[in-house]
Amino acid sequence: MKTKMAAIFLALIIALGMFGFAAAYWTNKLTITGTVTTGTFGWEWSLGEFEVTHDTKNIIAASAVLSIEDHPKTLTITASDVYPCTDLEIGFDLHFWGSVSGIITGITATGTLNGVPLADIPKWVDLYCKVKDITAGLSTRTGIVAGPISVNDLIKGLKDSQWYSSDRIWIFIKVHWVETGMKYYDGTSVPVGVDVPQGAKLTFDVTVDGIQYNGV
Repeated sequence: MKTKMAAIFLALIIALGMFGFAAAYWTNKLTITGTVTTGTFGWEWSLGEFEVTHDTKNIIAASAVLSIEDHPKTLTITASDVYPCTDLEIGFDLHFWGSVSGIITGITATGTLNGVPLADIPKWVDLYCKVKDITAGLSTRTGIVAGPISVNDLIKGLKDSQWYSSDRIWIFIKVHWVETGMKYYDGTSVPVGVDVPQGAKLTFDVTVDGIQYNGV
């Protein structure tokens, strides 16, 4: 009997082995997976329009060029052989492209005339500034609305302003080279003796500084 039972048991094992059956162990598997991406941050310039006006003899050579990068940070403007009663018109956009909001911490403007630092804009340079468009949220936070605005008020409104993704402001500036007997854009008369000097070299730099919103 024992021999018979052993033979049956052996035959059963062989049969189960032929069908691929095997005793299973208990298993337990725990997994943690994850993906972390960092946000983006920054402003960029875009150029919409650039034109020299009232240069009837086509004497003035001028250009406006954006730096070559994914998000242009530098706008370079040059003009040569300018003379009284002509204008330089430029429309540009300041746009926040990042996903993490930022704050403009400061805007500085410096200039030189023939290598000598300027304390103010020369009286023979008249600036007309206009906000052509501004996103609603940015307008609410800065108090800036579309329409004419002084450069000082524009800088004052933008300083310490917080920007979110796709916030933008579209600015138009017209530079007019004046002479005695003309009027500035604000309606006041150009003082006697004020005229565009010959052979002068005027340079300027405008810098916009910003930081991630919780970095201040």
